[in-house]
Amino acid sequence: MADVDQMLKWSEDLKNEIAELPFKEDDIRKDFFGLLYDIGLIYYRGYMLFDVMYFISEGQITFDASLEHYKPHFDRGIQIAQTLEFAKSYYNSLNRNFLVSTWSNFELCVTTLCDTIANSEEKTKLLEFEYNGLSKVFKKTNFDQEELENYKKSLVKEHLTHVPIVRKTDFLFKKAENYPGDIKDDKAFLLFFGKFRNAIHTNFIYHGKDWEYDFLGKAKFVFKDNELIKWGDIYDGSPLLYFDLKTRLKDIWRNIVLSIKHDDVIFYPVQD
Repeated sequence: MADVDQMLKWSEDLKNEIAELPFKEDDIRKDFFGLLYDIGLIYYRGYMLFDVMYFISEGQITFDASLEHYKPHFDRGIQIAQTLEFAKSYYNSLNRNFLVSTWSNFELCVTTLCDTIANSEEKTKLLEFEYNGLSKVFKKTNFDQEELENYKKSLVKEHLTHVPIVRKTDFLFKKAENYPGDIKDDKAFLLFFGKFRNAIHTNFIYHGKDWEYDFLGKAKFVFKDNELIKWGDIYDGSPLLYFDLKTRLKDIWRNIVLSIKHDDVIFYPVQD
């Protein structure tokens, strides 16, 4: 019960924060918070089902005969309150959706912001990062100009969405004036969150160089090649860990957008 109370408070606090933002309606800089609010509210509603199903299983919530036909479905729902395996599966599904949606929201908004504020030269540099990284290698080859152009066409990205998120956030940090946070720490957190989110695609099995991340002294994550990501934390299994991760991401976005001056509205990429 305490967890859902905290989640609801988190959502209400965020709603109040959104109301005080200096951006106009339909601005992606503000939409980020609205989308984050929606993601948190969906998780809250999903997690609340644990309590509701427990109350039903204990007879604290009952139904009259008119819902007798729905009993097989109630019984399936009650399984998450009575069977550990079903509870873990449901909980893990909530967490996966929460983390993927949160990071996807961040990626979308970062890309949209970069696409808007980058000038032609800056955008070209971002799109050509892969080709530029190999330019020294190409200089040592005997490729003629036509071959080089073909390689360039295959390496240059068509849209900023295909540019690694770390390059786009580095660009935004450089654009930020009087950034109120610790850029080094914030970059480390974004690197962690990206790795953590990407590992979801392999069921939290990490592939890469061994790595560790300490989250504010509250949780320590251990990434080992070809192993499940493991962590110890002070949350004792509470999903509030994920809300604290989400809050940190929110604060980084807030610091970025409030440190970069752009007077015009930045609309969501597709108005439909």
